[in-house]
Amino acid sequence: MGRLGLCFVATMSVAGTDIRGEEIRLPYAPAEPNFAIPASEGLHSVGVRGFAWVDESRAATARSDTKEYREVAVQVWYPATVDDADRPALYFPDLDEMLMAAESLPAEEQRFVRAHAVLGNTATNSVPGARILESGQRWPVILFSPGGNVSRHAQTALAERMASRGFVFVSMSHPYSTIDVTPRTGFSMSIDWGLDLEDALAANEADNRLADVLAGDAAFALHQLRTLAATDDSLADALNLEDVGILGHSRGGTTVGHACATNPDIVACAVIDNIGPNRERQTGIKQPFMTLRSGWGEERVAELHDYLKRTGSVAYDVELAHSNHFSCTDLPLFISDLRVEGIDPVTGIDACSDILVNFFDAYLKQQTSPPDGPWLPSIRSDDVKITKFRAR
Repeated sequence: MGRLGLCFVATMSVAGTDIRGEEIRLPYAPAEPNFAIPASEGLHSVGVRGFAWVDESRAATARSDTKEYREVAVQVWYPATVDDADRPALYFPDLDEMLMAAESLPAEEQRFVRAHAVLGNTATNSVPGARILESGQRWPVILFSPGGNVSRHAQTALAERMASRGFVFVSMSHPYSTIDVTPRTGFSMSIDWGLDLEDALAANEADNRLADVLAGDAAFALHQLRTLAATDDSLADALNLEDVGILGHSRGGTTVGHACATNPDIVACAVIDNIGPNRERQTGIKQPFMTLRSGWGEERVAELHDYLKRTGSVAYDVELAHSNHFSCTDLPLFISDLRVEGIDPVTGIDACSDILVNFFDAYLKQQTSPPDGPWLPSIRSDDVKITKFRAR
């Protein structure tokens, strides 16, 4: 497959500040791919662009023993104008580099990375560099934070579905937390952040430290998107960067919790199959908040509800039957061991996107509290259980 994309570096100046940014030119999928992501049935065609930015105010891993700066790469999907002859993007453009880097890893980590080989030569439904759709409206932006050792590419089906229904979906890499390849950092996967320490106080401190790093990535990405919109005429009038949503899967729930607690520009927050960082579990979140999850045990559900009861606005616990931890990601499409009985992978992704689109539609576009029924997906009512919490 190889890395067919071309990267170029551009220096952008905003309000007297020079920011070095790099656009990642995404390669096309082969004419006869091994696999293609199932297409959505949305209203719009989808374009995709990639960017990598270096935050020279932060060390790469939140440690003081490194001279590296923190690099955040993003994949951006958006409503687009495309032609029938336009070719789709390759799913995982840096896969060869990732597999090559695995050769120097310990055996267990090497096996984990090599399991991604199945993603090779897969086609998306997004056109690289397509012109953003000009419709007279500004498209709401949703930042996405992947789970630990999950790539920024691994939610492509969800991203395409949400972009096709009127959102700009921005999936972030988190060096040393997600598994990714970025232009300067190269290959990285999750380090031991200390989240499983036996000392509960030390583990909580580690959780909060990780939340600071990941939420810092989100704040930096939002800043860079504003910079990009100010320098790219095609985006200036097309992105709504005043009312931003954020979504995270698994460890990405840590990003969401702290980003929502510290960034007033984020107006709606959602987490897939996790709760949130320890600090925010004590304070709650002021913005409209939703947890979309699989079936959990009673103790964990009680822990979640204790968190959601602290809402400063409105919060939802949405349980999707026949789902598991990965049902909103692409991984069950490729890896049979991650599938569950009762729902095929495409139906699972469609259900997740329906729930998320309706939630963010209500709070980013309409900015009103949705009713308790119609905003849920158009699947059997017994597949979804919702518990709603209001500010006291």
